[in-house]
Amino acid sequence: MGCCSSRNDDDSLRQEGADGNPIPRGGNRPLIKKGITWTADSPITIYNLKRQRDAFWDTAPSYEGRLEIWQALRCSCESEDLTLSQAIIDSANITIPTGNLSDGCYDELGNRYVIPIYCIVDPTNLITDNNYDEGTSQRVENLDTKLLAEQEIVGPGHTFTIRLSTSTRDVKINYNPKLDTIATLKVKLCTDQNIDIKRFNIRFFFLGRMFDDRTKLHDISLEDGQILQTFISEKI
Repeated sequence: MGCCSSRNDDDSLRQEGADGNPIPRGGNRPLIKKGITWTADSPITIYNLKRQRDAFWDTAPSYEGRLEIWQALRCSCESEDLTLSQAIIDSANITIPTGNLSDGCYDELGNRYVIPIYCIVDPTNLITDNNYDEGTSQRVENLDTKLLAEQEIVGPGHTFTIRLSTSTRDVKINYNPKLDTIATLKVKLCTDQNIDIKRFNIRFFFLGRMFDDRTKLHDISLEDGQILQTFISEKI
């Protein structure tokens, strides 16, 4: 995951760029995307790559840095027009010492932002046929909430405490540990909070781990007092 930190002028703490050379402390070079390559640990679909990118952009501003800078960086990375990407960087007064955002860039206050390479360019082993993943997502969206309400109760009920990225209050959702998955938890949360599941992406995190729709809830070992983080963002 990328990061944000304050600028440090100590030469002993200078970072190395993608080419192995020290990143200069000053200067500003034009944004580059062409010529940057990476390969995922295993072939990845467009759908899963988008989920990975969304997870980073949704969580990065929660740690450090200025929200408006993170938003500008996201818009710049997601634009396929290099001229527009550069214009966004310039308008936000962001400087890039090497031209490569994965080496780090700075805002006017000297805060350093590092963007993971998977948010900048596609991997060399990208799978363009993502019918399986899209089909899985569509099935989640079309889950029948009435059927969920009529599930046979097996064993004692349990409750998750969920913290929403869109609200300051926590929400408690009942679930069946032997039947429910992350997919059904999404539907229950949307029903409880009147969220349109077709309009919003919903991702659940715990201790830095993001869960996919097939994860069974009894496999998430939450202890009393611990909270399941939920990030909600509108679909593009």
